[in-house]
Amino acid sequence: MAYVPNFEYDIFISYSHVDNLTTPTESMGWIDTFEECLKVRLSQRVGDMRVVKIWRDPSLDGSQLFDTTIQNRINQSALFLAFTSTGYLSSDYCRQELEWFHQNATNNLGVSVGDRMRVLNVLLNNIPYQRWTQYFGKTSGYPFFASDNEEDPGYPIRCTGEAFEPQLRKLVDAIYKTLTAIKNVVAPAAPPRTVTKTIYLADTADSLVKHRERLRLELGNKVRIVSRIPPPYDAESHQEKVVEAMKTVDLSVHLLDVWPGREIEGEAGKSYPQKQVELGMQYAKSQFIWVPNTLELATIDDEGYKNFINKLQSGNRGEADYCFIKGAANSLSREVTEMLERKPAPGQNGKPSTSAAALVDTHWKDQLHAAHLGEFLREKSIKPLINPEEDDPKQNMKFLEERLKQVNKLIVIYGDVAEDWVQERLRVAMHLAIDARVDLKAFGVYFAPPRQRGPEGIFKLPWTTVHEFDNRDISNPQNLGPMLNAA
Repeated sequence: MAYVPNFEYDIFISYSHVDNLTTPTESMGWIDTFEECLKVRLSQRVGDMRVVKIWRDPSLDGSQLFDTTIQNRINQSALFLAFTSTGYLSSDYCRQELEWFHQNATNNLGVSVGDRMRVLNVLLNNIPYQRWTQYFGKTSGYPFFASDNEEDPGYPIRCTGEAFEPQLRKLVDAIYKTLTAIKNVVAPAAPPRTVTKTIYLADTADSLVKHRERLRLELGNKVRIVSRIPPPYDAESHQEKVVEAMKTVDLSVHLLDVWPGREIEGEAGKSYPQKQVELGMQYAKSQFIWVPNTLELATIDDEGYKNFINKLQSGNRGEADYCFIKGAANSLSREVTEMLERKPAPGQNGKPSTSAAALVDTHWKDQLHAAHLGEFLREKSIKPLINPEEDDPKQNMKFLEERLKQVNKLIVIYGDVAEDWVQERLRVAMHLAIDARVDLKAFGVYFAPPRQRGPEGIFKLPWTTVHEFDNRDISNPQNLGPMLNAA
């Protein structure tokens, strides 16, 4: 199934084979390289390397009728990408493909959806619009050529050149918006249901009462709030009341700081806030645990409470599903709301399932290698996700954190990018995983050309191994057992 429901393919690529010829110094044709770049950028746009499906000929066996197979693929595609060149306009068969798509689109859904044409004109040569086919309508097209003047047809720009990337982004943006428009027509999204969420607002130290009350007011009518426990104050009755409440809520919220809070009656050395966190780990569906960004462990006098905070922040979570945030008080309401709106894929016992998924993190310089690595992971029944490219550093970190919550492996590509960039991505991912309570089982670095893996590991992280591998290991996947089988 494609990204757009009711279609087998999202994109049909129509091109003249003369535009994919290679010189003796080239390993891939222009169309081949373009398609790989397009796959990566679209994968980053939707956040998954398996979703958008593209078809391009000719992977047909000897028993398939060429015309019939091509026409069926065209009829099963949501978009038609025409790579317009002098060779394309000279090809009767390319014009035939356009006619097939136009005829089928006219009879089903339409040639355009809203203000978006389902035929996209990718210009490989400087061809005057008077020579364009009528099937391109009144669109302006997407130029991927360089020419000296208006009379010069020019040549396709280099896929790895500086001029290529901005044009590709414009095209990907148009494809994504058009696919989404079609998707909304063939399978409109159901209107959002009004669901009342319930949170347990745990007890706090006196120093945090004002933050707790402010949170209560800001959440307002968004949620139903269970709070004001204690009373009861005695240890046994308190525990019974807390467990009863936590079993009925969607999220338990705990605010902690340097002070442990009031000590429980009948349980020396344990405060109500600390006990409620511990009970939440056993009985709550999900937990949000917050400490101020000014908190330093060295400022906590109570040794037992200090160890408790340290374990929450950097220890092993076990089976508990909680988010540990060290942040500003004025963002509490937003962060709690985001936690409530999270919709992780269900796994065993309702926990998020990350057992067979890996995040492929790549710099734009190494985007071509991401598609190859994604194919390998799929062959090993591992769902590959890719981190979307985002110019805003804050958004980039937010997207990275959200992707890490969906996987249990991280693989950073090391090709044309600098070694320091890879090490920094590993370090940032590790800290995000700790802060967001993400249980990453394996870290990996894929050495892609022009890099060559040496005998010794060059990438290090505290407390965990970074698995380094290259094409030789992909050809012999038993070498990657410890990383691939980590669960």
